[in-house]
Amino acid sequence: MSKIRIAIAGVGNCASSLLQGLEYYRNHSAEQLAGLMHPSIDGWGVTDVEVVAAFDVDRRKVGLPVEKAIFAKPNCTKVFQRALPVSDVLVEMGPVLDGVPAHMEDYPEDQAFRVSEAEPVDVARRLRETGAEVLVCYLPVGSEQAVRYYAEACLAAKVGMVNCVPVFIASDPAWAARFREAGVPIVGDDIKSQVGATITHRALTRLFGDRGVKLDRTYQLNVGGNTDFLNMLERSRLQSKKKSKTESVQSQLDSRLEDAAIHIGPSDYVPWHNDKKVAFIRMEGRGFGDVPMELELRLSVEDSPNSAGVVIDALRCVKVGLDRGIGGPLEAPSSYYMKSPPLQVRDSVAHDLTNAFIGGASPNVPRDKVVGRKPAAVAATRATRREGGQPRSALILAAGLGSRLFPRATLPKPLAPIQGITLAERVIGTLRRSAGVERFVVSLGHEAETVRAHFQSVAARNGVAVEFVQADDWAKGNGASTLAAAEALGDEPFLLSMCDHLYDDELPARLLEAPLPADGMALACDFAKDEIMDLDDVMKVKAAGGRIAAIAKTLGDWDCADTGVMACTPAIFEALSEAAAEGRHGLADGVAVLAARDRASIVDVTGCWWVDVDTPEAVQVAEQRASTDELRAAG
Repeated sequence: MSKIRIAIAGVGNCASSLLQGLEYYRNHSAEQLAGLMHPSIDGWGVTDVEVVAAFDVDRRKVGLPVEKAIFAKPNCTKVFQRALPVSDVLVEMGPVLDGVPAHMEDYPEDQAFRVSEAEPVDVARRLRETGAEVLVCYLPVGSEQAVRYYAEACLAAKVGMVNCVPVFIASDPAWAARFREAGVPIVGDDIKSQVGATITHRALTRLFGDRGVKLDRTYQLNVGGNTDFLNMLERSRLQSKKKSKTESVQSQLDSRLEDAAIHIGPSDYVPWHNDKKVAFIRMEGRGFGDVPMELELRLSVEDSPNSAGVVIDALRCVKVGLDRGIGGPLEAPSSYYMKSPPLQVRDSVAHDLTNAFIGGASPNVPRDKVVGRKPAAVAATRATRREGGQPRSALILAAGLGSRLFPRATLPKPLAPIQGITLAERVIGTLRRSAGVERFVVSLGHEAETVRAHFQSVAARNGVAVEFVQADDWAKGNGASTLAAAEALGDEPFLLSMCDHLYDDELPARLLEAPLPADGMALACDFAKDEIMDLDDVMKVKAAGGRIAAIAKTLGDWDCADTGVMACTPAIFEALSEAAAEGRHGLADGVAVLAARDRASIVDVTGCWWVDVDTPEAVQVAEQRASTDELRAAG
């Protein structure tokens, strides 16, 4: 097998431990792999990693071979593998930007950074020239500009990223969207150690909750002697670190603590500690009968090896993302390996989701597993769209009973198979393939939990994100099912599809090519009336100059049929609310409200294949069509 080619930004203690570990495990048998969470990830072993580029700003490291630079001052981590293979990789000068705080000059050279006078290289160009596949970002806390520079370089060079520092990239909606658009995977932000202060504090916090103990207040104080702790003496650089560690612990609580009741963060720099980090955790709570209890814990670890044991997993997961063609934040590995991932989940859940991803499942975290504050990743999917305003999200209406198709069965309609592939999977596959949809919101009603479980499996197989909304009044009509998704879809345009309508790839593609009326919607319509099945039940549309003049199943004078696929702005929710206030709960009722305001356009998709799978006859037509590969949803 070939090697995973990595670049390192910041040749400090953490990089030293990582590189030592690569050689250490090369010299140990499979039975001696203590310290590894995953000896193999999708076939990639620990020794299948090679460094092809390295960047730093310290004059004692720039220009040195990387295997020597990792032992240069001010590095002070434990040396557990002195002998390293000779390489031709020299540490190159990166941009300083905000990576070195001014107070470093006040400390001895052996403890602090000393900036090189060399000219910075073009990092993106060097990533391309060296063939790097994954960049591991080890820059100092507070290096906001510098981390963003390296993130830009990764995007430009199409290089995956592991962001080990609390500068929010993977968990920032705008950055997440850019990595997704570029097809570049990222795991971030802010690495969790194998058994460090944060993961221990999270576990104890969850233990309190699971055992019924009410946590009233807690703190975590940390001291250390490496450059990380020296860097953080500049309190202005601490904001993102405190936020990252605090929110990581808060996310494990069923109810957040008030800000005054929780304090987590680095506390002081003790030079003689070197790379040893000592954490003090105190928790005060109340158990049975409101009787007080207190817990105090002291944890002492070598900081950098504790981190390297996680980074070695994270970078291999990014490589797997590259191999599988996945762009954007890898949610499951990020939730397991990082303090500030796009989505916070319980650590046991993160462990299982990461193992599932390694085994071939989607990297996405099911939204019903999310804990803590509303995740940034959800905001990211809502806040992103393609050039031209085309939607990235799709709403699937899967709440109905399907009584006409299965009058004597209890199988939910979305699970109805068409040549072995369910309606649910076919619709998701078509929209993913033809419209590039990556995020699906599914409106549930009848047999909600059964349908939810199936869609989760479908999403995992197809590598997409799926969220669910419960339409409690779904029986009133599909307008009620649509309205239930208003909050989930936010203020961006989206595609809407009936779950029981199948169609070819061309149909949604044509819909996306047409302009979407401001504060309105566009409906895909078929003018070939003679070829439409089940005319009595079809939703009929009267056209007038490319706009919808009227829409209803009972129209006598009509021009075209509603195919069950449309592009919408959030204005549809306001229109549905108005119709519901008058006792009308169909989706067509909301469309009619917009049509009355001249904000509902028609997109002619005549010639495209589609069918409303609502009768046994329609199933036969769909089965015949599905005998080709045109509707295969597995992508």
